[in-house]
Amino acid sequence: MPKSLPNALDLPKPELREADENGSVDSLKLLNGGNVSVRYDDMQTTDLITLNWPLAGSPYPPIEPQNGDEAGCINFYIPPEYIALWLDTYALFTYTVTRNGESQTSLQGGVRISLPSNLPQAQILEAFDGKLDLSLLCCNDPILYIPPWAFAGKIQTINCYISGFYPDDTQAKLYPFKDAEVTDEDLRLGWRRAIPRALLQQLKHNSGLYLLASVRYSEAVPYRSFDSLSLTLLTDPNLKLSPPELKEAVHTEFDGWLVNPINTVNGAHIVVAYEGMCSGDTVCPTLTGTPGPGTVELECRQPVEGETSLVFAVPPSVIRANFEQAITLTYNVTRCDGSHWSSPERHVKVLGITGLPKPGIEQATGDRVDLNTFGDDATAVAPIWHYAMEQDCCWVWVTGTREDGSSYLFYVLEGKPLTAAWLRDGVDTPIARTKLQKLADCSEFNLHFAANFNGRCDLDTAVEFPVVTFSIEQEALILPPPRVCEAVGDQLTLWNGRDGVTVRVEYERISPNQMIDVQWLKTDGTSLPLTSKPGNSDPGYVDFAIPREAVIHGAGKTILINYTVTSACKMAPSKTLALKVSVPTRLPTPMVPEATPPATQGAILDLRTFSGDAQIIVNDENFDKVWWFSLEGQKGWLECTGTKEDGSSHTVRVMTGQLITLSDMNNGLKRVLARSDLEAFRNKTPLAIVFKVTTDGSPDVSEAIEFPLLELTLRKRFRDVTDFDPNKKDWNGWQKGAGATDPRDLVLKEAGGQYYLFDWGYTNTQDLATQREKLFKVFSDLEIGRTYEFSADVRDNSGARPLPRIALVASGQEIVAPTLLDTRVWRTLKSVFTASSSTVRLSVDNVQLGLGGNDFDVTLLVVEEV
Repeated sequence: MPKSLPNALDLPKPELREADENGSVDSLKLLNGGNVSVRYDDMQTTDLITLNWPLAGSPYPPIEPQNGDEAGCINFYIPPEYIALWLDTYALFTYTVTRNGESQTSLQGGVRISLPSNLPQAQILEAFDGKLDLSLLCCNDPILYIPPWAFAGKIQTINCYISGFYPDDTQAKLYPFKDAEVTDEDLRLGWRRAIPRALLQQLKHNSGLYLLASVRYSEAVPYRSFDSLSLTLLTDPNLKLSPPELKEAVHTEFDGWLVNPINTVNGAHIVVAYEGMCSGDTVCPTLTGTPGPGTVELECRQPVEGETSLVFAVPPSVIRANFEQAITLTYNVTRCDGSHWSSPERHVKVLGITGLPKPGIEQATGDRVDLNTFGDDATAVAPIWHYAMEQDCCWVWVTGTREDGSSYLFYVLEGKPLTAAWLRDGVDTPIARTKLQKLADCSEFNLHFAANFNGRCDLDTAVEFPVVTFSIEQEALILPPPRVCEAVGDQLTLWNGRDGVTVRVEYERISPNQMIDVQWLKTDGTSLPLTSKPGNSDPGYVDFAIPREAVIHGAGKTILINYTVTSACKMAPSKTLALKVSVPTRLPTPMVPEATPPATQGAILDLRTFSGDAQIIVNDENFDKVWWFSLEGQKGWLECTGTKEDGSSHTVRVMTGQLITLSDMNNGLKRVLARSDLEAFRNKTPLAIVFKVTTDGSPDVSEAIEFPLLELTLRKRFRDVTDFDPNKKDWNGWQKGAGATDPRDLVLKEAGGQYYLFDWGYTNTQDLATQREKLFKVFSDLEIGRTYEFSADVRDNSGARPLPRIALVASGQEIVAPTLLDTRVWRTLKSVFTASSSTVRLSVDNVQLGLGGNDFDVTLLVVEEV
């Protein structure tokens, strides 16, 4: 104990400068420490002053002493932890002055330091909204947390008292912490300690829980309480789960949750998030869709500490198996306490896949498949698509129209598994050319492609890709020539086509979608107008009726027949049939009704048996027409040919390229053969009556069909006239007789346009029996028993005597007695005779013989029937 100063100092009590006049201080003013002032008189700098701050119950060292100050006042700093030793109580303190080795203690000072007014409330961090739900603690202990408090220090200790109720409603008093230390970390972050969960788990569910935590600042003072905490304790397992989310899904107002497969090509993602997710939870999501590949239980996962959600990858194969189907998302949570929880369901509609590629045909040019441009099968192709997997079933088919208009479908692939090569390069498969050839030419057809995404091999559940429409052009038609049904090959007997013919067009791939134009080319270069007709596949040919007129027009000619087939995309000509049409047979023979007998070859047309003109009729009684192939507008030639009186051939043209009329057709062709024309023919001349007709009305007689010839013999009143006109009959068969052997006899002369024979009798006639005949003619065509008149014009030509005496003789008999010609005026000698033979010799005799005189002229010798 220090010695007392010999001269006692007056040492007043020290004072805490922050204290009020009542000796109290708000501890919050001392958070950074306090200041104690020491003041006394005669303070010397050599004084050693020691502040005696009470440190009971603490390990703190005393406050360092200080030397005095001449000013008589010094200040001691009191650290906060020293202040904390006396919170909520009185701190009594003195100071001791040591001078010259002797010490003296001052009067005692004191101050009441208040308990900090801001002491925090103890907390259980996991409590929320006044409730502590043990099921949300992830099987962890709840944390008692006391935020950093004023004047906290490591020498302090913490007590915790918990009051609650057991399930039987008895009170529970729990002391999870007693005299618990305070660490440096606690000083920085607040005091945290885990309350054993098992301790709380034994309490009653939904009961009150009271917690009181307190701190003892030093061993010398009692515990001081923090603000108490009252909670409702929930001990029953309880986990409120939210439905899972599909990250790629979108919620719509009317259709709910939808997912577009285009956004899940690389898979989808199930997001699981729920309040109170624990690292010890085992989360197992399930996606339920179509049975099999459309339903999957994903691998369970446990969240790591701090995770508030889990994302589970859903493979694309699951999405694709549920195109246009609803899927259900759920998950199960198993907690560390063994409790098992199921989430609400999330229903999501998977839309149908879009953006699928279009199939194609390698050989197509644009959207056109022309079989003329390649010779083998076509190739259907499809680029590889999203969600494709090896062994997926593929379907390729074609729909279109056959040539007959019926629907046509054929399959190219039927459930063929997708190969590794196809998966890498895309699908390619041949389309049989023979099947494409069954499609209607120039028609459109659809190429279909579908694939299964659901693991099945079933077209009904396969997804069809965009349909692609192509037009097809079949191979160029090879068209044979048409056929005429009534013909044999290229030969047509006109009789077989008398009612018209049928041109039949028949070729491979005939179709109702084609238009057929037949050309019947006439010899004049024009074509018979025929209506186009569509093709047909049953019976496989098309018939065109050719009217009888066209057939008849082609009689004796070669008709070129072909056809053109026109479709929507092409036109093809056929080969040509050169049809040779025969000339008509069964032709009627013209007839002359005045002939005897009529309609008979070699009949007699005797002009003496009728008066007026004759008539030529062409008509076939076996038919209702003038001739079976007659047509109005045909041109006819009707001729009658015989021998004229002068021996020349002569033709009477009754018709020359004359039109055949409807009356001719219905009533028979009747034309007049003028009597005057018949009279021009020699008696008994054969008459050839011929009729010709051009079947097509051509004016060219060389193209006419000639009917059978009608041969008649003309009979008429016999009349043989000889006028010695050299331009006509000349001598007409009369000859010089024995009485005119001298060339100078019977010389032809002409006067005033009249020809006659001049005879001066140079022949010295002596014998009346042999030399009287001057001029004679033998007629060989007279009719026996018929009477004829023989006449001659004669005259004396010189007047020399003796005068001529002329007689007319028939068959050696004078029919005109010798007549003296005594004038130079013409006179006619005539008489009749009856032919006793068909051959009769007529003569003009001069019975006046000798050289002198007997000169005469003769002309106009006429022999005619009477």
